[in-house]
Amino acid sequence: MSIRNLHILILVSVAYVAAQLVADISSLRDLALFGFGVSAFSIAYPLTFTLRDMAHKLAGPHVARTLIFAAAAIYLIVQAFFAIIAGMTPEMTPDESVALGKLLSPEWRFLLAAVVASVVSQLVDTEIYARWLDRFGGERQWGRVLVSNAISIPLDRILFLLIALGATEGIAEAFIGTTIVRLVFGIVSIPGIYLVEEHSQDWAKMSGITHSDPPSFSHAKNH
Repeated sequence: MSIRNLHILILVSVAYVAAQLVADISSLRDLALFGFGVSAFSIAYPLTFTLRDMAHKLAGPHVARTLIFAAAAIYLIVQAFFAIIAGMTPEMTPDESVALGKLLSPEWRFLLAAVVASVVSQLVDTEIYARWLDRFGGERQWGRVLVSNAISIPLDRILFLLIALGATEGIAEAFIGTTIVRLVFGIVSIPGIYLVEEHSQDWAKMSGITHSDPPSFSHAKNH
């Protein structure tokens, strides 16, 4: 991988994690989009699937999976930090303190649902992308993103609803409207896949190297 592509991979990875956090914060704002009542989360979150696809294209599935788990860990750390500071004594009025505490304190069932749904759906997105790449190679790049997003975005939503709420009445309505909005923004983000280059075979070779492999003097000398 060239230095330029490595820099782009870093930028894409940072954008992926940032989009996850921005989506979480924006969930506090409810909007009316395409005739459905949804949170602003549904605008930012679909972008993470295409950003994951871009990282996959740049560096392969192993790096993409690492990025998924890293983002989940960062999300949990941020939520834990919010929970800690929500219990600390603030310099504000009692009413403001109560309001801020409610805002920062996570509902752990929903937090767990969000993390599980995100990790599972992003891993499924990785597998679908990889299978499409095996089938079509460098052709139809838009198809990689379209098909993987079309499956993983609805999967993310249904997993979240089932874990957070269970099979309750009204779950279908909560699924349909939000999923449609997220798919629209997921489709809008498809051109992003053409902004990055295909990863080189160097990454495929590196995936077989482990930390326990002894250094090869002859290999190092040849380089």
